[in-house]
Amino acid sequence: MGLLLAAPQVFAEELDLPLNETVRILERWTSAHWGRDCFVWVVRYPEELAGPWVDAEAQKTGMTEETRSAYLEKFISDLELDRSETFLVSLYSYGPQPIRLAPASDNITLLTSSGERVPPTRYDSRLDASAGGVVQGLVFFPKQPDEDFSLAIRGLGVHEEQLFSFRGGQQPLSLGAARAEAEPEVVIVDLPRRPAKNEKKDSETRAQGRSQRRKVEPAPEVPPPPPVPREVPPLLVEDSSDMAAFVQSVRERGAPKPANSPEQGKKKEKEKEKKKSGTPAAPVKPQNTGDAYVSREHVLRQFLGMWAGNRAEEMYDMLSEGSKKVISRQNFAKEVAKASDFRAALKGEYRIDWIGEERARVITTRRVLMFRSLITRTLGVVREGSSWKVVW
Repeated sequence: MGLLLAAPQVFAEELDLPLNETVRILERWTSAHWGRDCFVWVVRYPEELAGPWVDAEAQKTGMTEETRSAYLEKFISDLELDRSETFLVSLYSYGPQPIRLAPASDNITLLTSSGERVPPTRYDSRLDASAGGVVQGLVFFPKQPDEDFSLAIRGLGVHEEQLFSFRGGQQPLSLGAARAEAEPEVVIVDLPRRPAKNEKKDSETRAQGRSQRRKVEPAPEVPPPPPVPREVPPLLVEDSSDMAAFVQSVRERGAPKPANSPEQGKKKEKEKEKKKSGTPAAPVKPQNTGDAYVSREHVLRQFLGMWAGNRAEEMYDMLSEGSKKVISRQNFAKEVAKASDFRAALKGEYRIDWIGEERARVITTRRVLMFRSLITRTLGVVREGSSWKVVW
C-alpha cells in the first residue's frame, strides 16, 4: 500500500526534473541585498542553465526535437552564455527619491577572488536611467576561468559598495566587512532560577485555584418566543360590470378594420399611384461592410496560430504568389524553425497593430526566466481575388 501511495509522487518528480534542475541552478546563482529605499537582486545565468531551462520549456509547450535544438541555440546566443558572464540586475526603488546607477559601467563591476576588478563589456542602457519602481537589465562581463567571483554595485545608499556573492553560506555584505577579521563575541545570558519542589507544587495549586475561579456558570436557556401568526390579506373581489366594460374597450381598440373600409381603400390607391409614377424604392444598405478588415485579421491570426503549432507546410499555402516566387517551401520551413523563440512566444498573448491596409506589426513577449523582452515581427497581407494572402 505504501508503494502505491508513493508512486504518483515519484512520477511527478521525474516529470519535473528539468524544472527542478533549473530552480536548483537559479538558487545557487541568486543574491539579494537591501539598500536605502531599494531592494536589489542579482541572478547569474551560467551556461549549465541552458539545457534544463530549454527542456522545461519544451516539456511545457510540446516542442519537437528540431524546434528544441533551435530554441537552445537561440537561448545561448542571445544571452552569450558561451562567451560571457551574464547577469540580470533587478532594482526595486520604493523611496521618494529614485536610485541612479549611471554610469552603470563604473558602478557595476566584477570582483574576482584575487581582487581584480573587471568592467562590463556591455549592458542594457535602461540601467543608466533613474530607477523608480522596478528596473531590470542584463550586464555582460568577459568569461572568467574561475567562478569564485562577486558582483560589486555602488550607489545603493547603505555601504559605499555592496557585494553580491554566489559561493553559498554567509557572505560579506561589503568589501570592508570582507577584509575585516571577525572576532568571536562573548554573550552572557542570565537564566531564571529553577524553583524548588515545594514552590513548584504551590504554584500549580495557585494556578488551579485561579482556573477554577475563572469558570463561569452557563446562562440558563431562554425558550424562544412563540411565532407571531401572519395576517392573511383579504381577498379582493373585482366588480364584474367594470371588468366587462374594460374587456369591451380593449376589443374595440384592437379590432382590425374591415378590408372594404374607406381608409383601407385610400391606402391602396396611394400605393398604386406610387407604382405608376415610377418612384424608385429606397436603396438597401449592404450588410457587413467591415468584412474586408475582419477577413485580413482572421487570416493573419490563422497564420500565426499555425506558426505557434509549427505547421510550416500549411503556413506556406497561405502565402501570396509573390512570396512563393521569392522563397521555396524548404527554405521557408527552415526560416520558420529558426524563429523558435517567436513561435514559443506566440503560444501566449500577442498583439496586432495594423500599419495601413496591407502591413501589420505582431508584438509578443519572450520570457527568459524572470526577464521578459518584446519580440516584434512585421508581416504583410495582400488581396488576391476574393481572399487575403500573407506576404513573407
